[in-house]
Amino acid sequence: MESAVGIESFLQEGQPFKCIFKHRFTDFIVQEIDLKNQLAIISDKTKWLNFDQKQDHPQQQKNKTLPFANLSLSEEFLQQSTQLFGQEVTEQFKQLVEKVKTTGKCVQFETKVSLPESKEDRIKVHQLIRQNIPFLESFTKNVHNQKPKVEKKEDKANEKLQEQTLQKVQEQTLQDHILIKTSNINFKKYVASQTTSKAYGESKKFVKFLLMKRNIDSINAGMFISKQLGLSNKHFAIAGTKDKRGVTTQWATLQGMEIAQLIEIQERKFWNQNILMSDYSYQDQGIRLGELQGNKFIITLRFLNELTQSQQWELAKNIENLKLHGFVNYFGLQRFGSKNKIKTHQIGKEIIRKNWKECIRLIILSSQQEDEERVNQLFELDDFVTLSSIINPRLRIEKQLIDSLLQNGVHNYFTALQSLPRNARELYLHAYQSYIWNKMASMRLNQYGNKIVVGDIVSANVMDEGVADEGEEIIQQIAEDEEQQKKQTISACVLVTEQNISQFTFDQIVLPIYGHKITIPEESIVSTLLQQIFQMEQITKQDFEDASNKFFIDGNFRYFVQIPSEVEHQLFKYQNKDQDVVDSFGELLIDQGDYQGLLIKFKLKKSSYATMLIRELTKCPSTLEFQQEISGEFN
Repeated sequence: MESAVGIESFLQEGQPFKCIFKHRFTDFIVQEIDLKNQLAIISDKTKWLNFDQKQDHPQQQKNKTLPFANLSLSEEFLQQSTQLFGQEVTEQFKQLVEKVKTTGKCVQFETKVSLPESKEDRIKVHQLIRQNIPFLESFTKNVHNQKPKVEKKEDKANEKLQEQTLQKVQEQTLQDHILIKTSNINFKKYVASQTTSKAYGESKKFVKFLLMKRNIDSINAGMFISKQLGLSNKHFAIAGTKDKRGVTTQWATLQGMEIAQLIEIQERKFWNQNILMSDYSYQDQGIRLGELQGNKFIITLRFLNELTQSQQWELAKNIENLKLHGFVNYFGLQRFGSKNKIKTHQIGKEIIRKNWKECIRLIILSSQQEDEERVNQLFELDDFVTLSSIINPRLRIEKQLIDSLLQNGVHNYFTALQSLPRNARELYLHAYQSYIWNKMASMRLNQYGNKIVVGDIVSANVMDEGVADEGEEIIQQIAEDEEQQKKQTISACVLVTEQNISQFTFDQIVLPIYGHKITIPEESIVSTLLQQIFQMEQITKQDFEDASNKFFIDGNFRYFVQIPSEVEHQLFKYQNKDQDVVDSFGELLIDQGDYQGLLIKFKLKKSSYATMLIRELTKCPSTLEFQQEISGEFN
């Protein structure tokens, strides 16, 4: 339930509207807005359509041989090669180059040349190959330096075998050589450098591109792309996570790649057709988490029944209130693990209270809820060997905790918690901070209304307190970029008094994401609300102080309400319950039929949740359970 995470109020009164949310992927479209206020939309929209339908691109296939059109061996190289390797090897090089130019493929090639005596001459050979035939690689093979692999035994038979082996190695001294062979990696790099230099400029450290995806979250999309390229996930970067169930477009960067390599992997047979990379450029720097202004949302709501004239008027009123007053800027259910019975903020609370044992029990239990009784029994018996055997190996957090307890002592709970990655530990604390903020926002609205009052805290320039966007997998991203958070500063905030209240508006009110660096005037409303919350939660400010010595929970301020910009809406009709009513870019495809829906477009700053705006618009819960209930009625 929403109240369990502090979501209890609506900003304005209005009539509820039961509707289906995210029924189709195209019902939820997200387009990122970068720091330059540019909207993430691919320049050629037909690419997504063609890609989606798995259509062939014959022109691209034809152009694959273009990189080799100018491939040739200079007269200087041919002369040097003949002097160093002889006429036979030089002819092999010429035949190789002609075959590559003809086929456009990476031709397998291997040859041996004599090993020059001096180090300078050996270096000269390697450089000659590297500079003139870039898809080859060369290695020095010193056979006489290799030690024979003979078992050390005392019997005479083995001693004789050892002598024979040593003699054989001495005879192989004349076989020392330089091995020259095809390198698949060098071949791909050569192709990439030739195909992209003209269209995209000279290669740089990072490739920046637009990532358009459907029914896959940003983290898993990045993992898939990295795996296809043979890279670590660390090379992939985004500014903010995006929802899984929807069609989303955002900027991303990859380190150490060529644009042609990104184009090539999308032509493979087993490429995920829900992912498209487009609009490439080379960059000196990669994207950092949080480097975005916000997102544009294009959302389709499908109503259970056709709206009457009176209901249409009430809906328009709700939308107008959104434009004028906004919505309570709650942290959405995604922040707390909406699919789990045990919420992340509950674990965070136990960390604050230094209840390490209960904290670890809840973490393990959160992924084993179908076997709650057995997990609790094994936990109380300290039988972590059996517990480890029933935990899915893919649950890295749970496995790490259990392994630490087995290695460092079954009661050494704090050490086990500290064994987790820093961002994983802080995930729970940040969720608890978000819960306290939600609780405070509900109490502020219920006790003081939707008008600015003396005792509020306001700021004309609040720094963005987080880097999270709307997304089912958002919980994985809280506190991921430590450096980004370290750079954030808390703006100077002002206490509203009788003398200055006329200078401020309701949408300038801020509430603290409470942490040990937050300074709050005792005469403020916030101070009173925090005291009430701490009393209900049975925690103290000192608990936060103590936790801050072990974890990163500085805190910040967050706007109480968020007002969307560029709000547009349109009622429309459609015939089939399960048909797409807009394309992947938010353009209406149909406006006739027996059913009625609402297409609404708006922009939000980062860290604000579109689900909370829809909640305010419809005056209905944003819970999964409520949507499942509505879906049952709808179907």
